[in-house]
Amino acid sequence: MRQRFMGTVRRAVPVPAALHALPSPLLPALLVLTALLVMIVPATSQTALAAPTPSPSPSATPALTLTATPAGVVAGSPTVLSAALGIAGATLELSSEAAGESAFTPLAGATTGADGSATFSQTPVVTTVYRVDFAGDSDWAPVFATIAVAVSPRVTLTGPAAVFGWREIGFTVTVSPQRPGATVVLQRRQNHGWKAWRRLTLGHDSRAVCRFRAARVGRFAYRMTIAADAGHAAGASARAVLQVKWPSAYHVPLAPAHYILVDKSQYKLYYLEHGWVVRVFDCVLGRPALPTPLGHFHIYAKDPRMGGPYGPRRMRYHGLYAIHGTDEPWLLKRFPRNYSHGCTRLSDAHILWLYPRCPVGTPVWNVP
Repeated sequence: MRQRFMGTVRRAVPVPAALHALPSPLLPALLVLTALLVMIVPATSQTALAAPTPSPSPSATPALTLTATPAGVVAGSPTVLSAALGIAGATLELSSEAAGESAFTPLAGATTGADGSATFSQTPVVTTVYRVDFAGDSDWAPVFATIAVAVSPRVTLTGPAAVFGWREIGFTVTVSPQRPGATVVLQRRQNHGWKAWRRLTLGHDSRAVCRFRAARVGRFAYRMTIAADAGHAAGASARAVLQVKWPSAYHVPLAPAHYILVDKSQYKLYYLEHGWVVRVFDCVLGRPALPTPLGHFHIYAKDPRMGGPYGPRRMRYHGLYAIHGTDEPWLLKRFPRNYSHGCTRLSDAHILWLYPRCPVGTPVWNVP
């Protein structure tokens, strides 16, 4: 069946048989509703198909590591932080939390290279925790890593490299960053280990001086240490090596406060204090038939009132062998001077100088 409408031929829409049974007034309304449904449903389907599909959230977490070389440094020395992410071209952010701080402070950023790693150079002055962050992207989830770098104070010990025995020695210690009032310990190397030897308190300038006498001859190693505190690990100076030398060619012991050495080959008497030669006197020694004895002795008696061949004073050290004055001073101008009965003769002026300085017990050493 064809119908003409506004000069246009349209195909008639067949009406279901069930609609013919409806009352005539409702039929036009149902036809209009059916036409609207035909137009709306396809449009809705097309709109639903055109909606974009949302991208899935990144779920993979990359492996990020952070290392420090070295992991412990002296204040003011650098450490290299190496971050390994395994993703080339990624942006990493470095931050730090120093001892005493409660939050991380941003420091620097870096882009990973072709091997997925990046490095940072830092110079901490206190113990510090470093953190490196990767913010993530469309493929990777955010991740971070941390590393702690222990920082020791810089302890500097200065002093002489060599001294003669029984001289006063001064070691100076300086600690940086400053630690006024802190205790430092001077250690000496003994039996393959370090032993505490002196304790000092740092002054307001974070310095201290340790003074002592070199009572023994030899080679000694020292170092200064400081305990850890809230911001630093324990610290120690480099070792300082001290060579204590004999103050005389005869290697006289350093401990005795008074010492007499008689050199028979030189016809000289040496008076020493703690190994140091104080005075040297010409002397007359025993004749060939009555030689002055060799060896180690000590003064056992002193005679303050003498005269004649003994001069004004006498000090006995081995039987009747003694050190005394003389009534033949001209013999002291000769060489060799082997004229006595075995005693050691000095000028009267010299025995008067020596006598009060040598108490009973003073060692006497007669060498060839």
